Amino acid sequence: MGFIRGGLLVIVCVILFISLFVGGILLTLSSSLKYENVKPELVSFLGDVVNEQLNIEEQISEFLPMIELYCQTNLQYAFSYGENTFMIPCDVMLQGSDVVIDSVVNSFVDEYYYKEYACNFWDCLGEEEIPLFLISGKARDYWQSKFYFVLLLSVVLAILVFLLAKKKINSFFLVGALTIISALPLLWLNKISSLFPSSSDEVGKYIPNIVLIFFNQSRSVFMKVLIIGVVLVIIGIVLKLFHVGFAISNFFEKIKSQKFGKSKSNKIVSNKNIKPSKEVKQISLGKETKNKSKKKVIENKKNKSK
Repeated sequence: MGFIRGGLLVIVCVILFISLFVGGILLTLSSSLKYENVKPELVSFLGDVVNEQLNIEEQISEFLPMIELYCQTNLQYAFSYGENTFMIPCDVMLQGSDVVIDSVVNSFVDEYYYKEYACNFWDCLGEEEIPLFLISGKARDYWQSKFYFVLLLSVVLAILVFLLAKKKINSFFLVGALTIISALPLLWLNKISSLFPSSSDEVGKYIPNIVLIFFNQSRSVFMKVLIIGVVLVIIGIVLKLFHVGFAISNFFEKIKSQKFGKSKSNKIVSNKNIKPSKEVKQISLGKETKNKSKKKVIENKKNKSK
């Protein structure tokens, strides 16, 4: 029975480690694809892309008089790129090319991040030549839902470890250690972009930057998972100390009870020894009174015969 229990514990621990590792990656993807994390990363390199594709600097320097004239009667100026048209406020247009590029990039990021996709995750991946939906709110919701499923699975497995462990306190050390170890690979996730070398084509040279977006929160997630693991280990240590404390207090209580039991037994024995001595005294007193009464009877008979 103990062998089967130990074998099940090993299997559950292995599955728990895999679940924690996958959960860390899913949490990294979900956290990295938040809008406030995606936008700065995209803006950092999309400015060059937008400028190259739309030739904003050239257009502004070449058509500045016409733009100023156009903006006298209109509120927005339109930039077209492929199927996309970016409407730039005229007050932004007159502030220079850098401000215009920032405005175009911000519009581009907002449009694709909050875009409504009719397809599911994997269908969208196959439909688009450049799957920009991977850095959208839809992708984040997908990874977040998978993370919650894995989190629930991990909790169930941790409970099984607690039930299968012979010493329940050790389960906190075991789960905590597995959590800490599963977090270590997250330290190197943000370096995974180096595995995707940039190429000279239009999109390929920005692949490392795009890959980095998915793992920009890996260190933050590592710290969160590490703290959870350390807290579990500390809980195990505290429970262990309380267990030792209770054992010590029980030990002293046993010693006190044993001493009390001995003193009580000695009193009982002494009381037993005292009772026979009283009985002996009573018997001797009884004999003396009988002898005195006999002597009186004999003396009375003698007096009567005289």
